[in-house]
Amino acid sequence: MIRLLHDGPQTGGRNMAADESLMNSAREGLVTVRFYGWEPGALSFGRNQTAAGKYDAEMAAVRSIDIVRRPTGGRTVYHHRELTYCVTAPAELWGSLREAYCRINQALASGLQSLGAPVVCVSDGVSTPAPRPTARACFSDPLPGEVTAEGRKLVGSAQWRDKGALLQHGSILLINEQRVTEELRMGAGGQGAAARQDADTGAIGLSDLLSRVPPVVKLVKALAAGFETEFDTEVRAGSFSTAETRTSDRLLARYTDPAWTWRR
Repeated sequence: MIRLLHDGPQTGGRNMAADESLMNSAREGLVTVRFYGWEPGALSFGRNQTAAGKYDAEMAAVRSIDIVRRPTGGRTVYHHRELTYCVTAPAELWGSLREAYCRINQALASGLQSLGAPVVCVSDGVSTPAPRPTARACFSDPLPGEVTAEGRKLVGSAQWRDKGALLQHGSILLINEQRVTEELRMGAGGQGAAARQDADTGAIGLSDLLSRVPPVVKLVKALAAGFETEFDTEVRAGSFSTAETRTSDRLLARYTDPAWTWRR
């Protein structure tokens, strides 16, 4: 059985704390898929990404854009008009990190295909360079196992494995606004326009693929069905436990601490 959580929009700090809080339950054998949104919109950095001196925090504040550092790896993502997913599970349940990555993305692809979105998972045979934790945007480059459409990335994901638990989360773009990742970069100079175009053209949103973006409730239902199909198990609606809520409240201090956000 997979527990399904569907939350309303929250701040970046709240969302990252909530995601990490689910890992203790994963260590005890519980698999969870959580879907949520962001309010306000937020820029997120990968765990080991160099961001200090690369992004304009003052400009982000002027534009009411939150900034947070994820517990997972990967690169910069702008979270706004999207549905975000998070999966937590025992670390070895689905094999290696790569195997888990591909299976989770296949579940997402299956759900999106059921809504008519012409998505595929990038073949492992595609030759692409491994991403480095630079200031470059996550959606600039599709990698093997990721969900794409028309050669562009629709779902950007990242992982973290810690003390017997796996966390994978990512953005399912409803509308492609990834140019914001480059608009908030410092010192882009004359390369700014090209970088913004690169971030935008490397990504694609559901609004580019469907005549109408489905309501979030319908989208969550389809994605949950995709997980049932891929993992041959029931997906059942649930809620955060008292222990998870307490852990999330405690972790919030880290994810709102500038020392964490700008640690590198």
